[in-house]
Amino acid sequence: MSNFTVNGVYSYTSANLYSYLGRVPSSSQKLEELFDDFDITPTGNTYDLEKLNKAMYEDYSQQVQQQIKNQQNDLQNVPWARLCAQIGIQATGDYDKDYAAFNNAIQLLSQSAIDGQAMTYFAGLKSEASQVFGLSNKPDGQEAAIPFYVYQSQFM
Repeated sequence: MSNFTVNGVYSYTSANLYSYLGRVPSSSQKLEELFDDFDITPTGNTYDLEKLNKAMYEDYSQQVQQQIKNQQNDLQNVPWARLCAQIGIQATGDYDKDYAAFNNAIQLLSQSAIDGQAMTYFAGLKSEASQVFGLSNKPDGQEAAIPFYVYQSQFM
């Protein structure tokens, strides 16, 4: 068991650090930096480690909440993001790139499907993809349902 000294005065054992923080810093300097980063004044008491753990947890929780918020915003802006997430792909917002990635992944997953339930699930995803990746969601503009020359030949 080793001791970590902070500010040249206050000492904390590696056992206490591990029990409160779930890990042991690589050096006394790293522990001191953590106290500084989270604005906690060390006193040598294990209560310092409780405060540090709480501050680190709150900071981490805020980061996770922000990531969730960002992902939700991304999902709202990219119609196919939720579909891609179902097979482990993070949508980039680039239609062609995401469509290709989805098709590659779904093909690999479909080939590895052993039972009928998995095959049905992947077929459902393919069907949903035809709607989500449809021309109406393609950012480069939409094509007409029929070519103009066909339309023109009907009326002229």
